[in-house]
Amino acid sequence: MNKGSMIEAATAALTAAGKEMRFQDLWAKVREALKITDEEEAERIGHFYTDISLNGKFVVLANNTWDLRSRHTYDAVHIDVKDVYSDVEQSDNDAEDAAEEKAYNESVQGGIIESDEEEGSDDEEEKPSENAAELLGIKDNF
Repeated sequence: MNKGSMIEAATAALTAAGKEMRFQDLWAKVREALKITDEEEAERIGHFYTDISLNGKFVVLANNTWDLRSRHTYDAVHIDVKDVYSDVEQSDNDAEDAAEEKAYNESVQGGIIESDEEEGSDDEEEKPSENAAELLGIKDNF
């Protein structure tokens, strides 16, 4: 393995190509330049991807294609977050969520909140068993 920088090798590969490259092709060029073995690849490919992602020299384009930022205008590679994030759409749970939020707000403000059990549950409450044998499911055969 050559001790050179993966960033320097990627810069050289993109400069020599004169155009953008798919990540797989760029990685192959870096691997070749630095003589990265198959055993080292698994450990180093993640570091390489992180390095080019964080390094300001590179820009990711469509379909995991990479190029040198110096070849692209700001407007061509800038992503407006308004285009990425949209308003949350309303869902079926919104009425339920609003009721829970109202109940929470009332509890925080000192209001009285009915519990689920007090809301008119028609289920009969189970009475505790009279003796330990019933609790344990043991029949009295004495």
